[in-house]
Amino acid sequence: MRKEERLRVLETLKNNLDAGTTADAGQVLCAPVEEFVGLERLALEQEVLFKQTPLLLGLSSDLPDVHSYLATNEVGVPILMTRDESGAFRAFLNVCQHRGAQVVPEGRGVARRFSCPFHAWTYHNTGDLIAVTRQGQFGDVDCDELGLRELPACEVAGLLWVKPTPGDPLDPETLLGPLHDEMEHWGFRAHDFREEQVLISDINWKLAVDTFGENYHFNVLHQNTLANDIIGNLQTHDVFDQHYRMVFASKGGFNHVISEGIPTQDWPYRMITLNVYYMFPNVILLVDPAGVDLLRMYPDDDRPGRSKTHHRYYPNPEIAAEITESRFQGFNEIIVNEDYAVAVSIQRNIGSGAQRYHLFGRNEPALHHYHNVIRGALNLPPLLTFEAVNS
Repeated sequence: MRKEERLRVLETLKNNLDAGTTADAGQVLCAPVEEFVGLERLALEQEVLFKQTPLLLGLSSDLPDVHSYLATNEVGVPILMTRDESGAFRAFLNVCQHRGAQVVPEGRGVARRFSCPFHAWTYHNTGDLIAVTRQGQFGDVDCDELGLRELPACEVAGLLWVKPTPGDPLDPETLLGPLHDEMEHWGFRAHDFREEQVLISDINWKLAVDTFGENYHFNVLHQNTLANDIIGNLQTHDVFDQHYRMVFASKGGFNHVISEGIPTQDWPYRMITLNVYYMFPNVILLVDPAGVDLLRMYPDDDRPGRSKTHHRYYPNPEIAAEITESRFQGFNEIIVNEDYAVAVSIQRNIGSGAQRYHLFGRNEPALHHYHNVIRGALNLPPLLTFEAVNS
């Protein structure tokens, strides 16, 4: 983020803090609860959002060196991401063209070539089929036509994007749009991968995303945890096409710079803020003093009321050597034990038929954005206002 933008964000937070206000969406919206339980809605999301849409699957540091690879099944299809000997990022369907076995087990490593565990057909990390076991006995096949099926993939601003369905190349100019410059300035390439986890929860994947959509709840749900560190019900609101950013204020950091009379232009931006990015359609990217958290939320198979959150942590390179404990211990005490626990009760209550709509308040503008850009991608109309529903 450029200095002038950091200064604008800090001034916005300071002015709202002084006035006792926060970002204001101007209206209350109503989200039908069917969005979280409908099988037809889930099938549409899986086809449009998780097959036909480019997805953010990692940071450049997930493939730190030439011949690095990362295999994942998180999107519902097996994907193999590689960095070839030229340093180029590539992605493939991780499926052998012989009989459909998964070629590379899930995980990460370094390899120039991969051998299928079924019959040892061997592929280069460029996807080329380079060996067919006992080819003379197997039969005459054209190896040039039987490489791993390549997926549209693009590395931009230290972020790895893959479209899970073969097709036309991705356009790096449109993936981030007006966020491109800001993402470059964070220096994600220098944030090395540290650890990862998968959280399975009995909540719709959009409820998992919504967890990171406002801090209106901090002083209540997180009164003994996050509320000690973050000022509740205070956030910014900035839209970048389908993506979004909101920034929270560190309680101790803001109290310090204000009480000491430090000019705003000298405030240590990263050390006193929590930056929450929503990357369409299913990613929350957190940037704070400790580093970067990349959270990818997915439906769990064909169950609307179940989801999985794939979470990776990349420490801030300036303090990485000082971080010895797992990021996930404190993170899960808040997200799993507090946020997701409440979301489980919400999902259960949705199924009971007790409520027709969820309300997204004027002070919850990120939720307005999340749901409306998803609905737009699915060719559904925007959410109705509270007044329209109750007129």
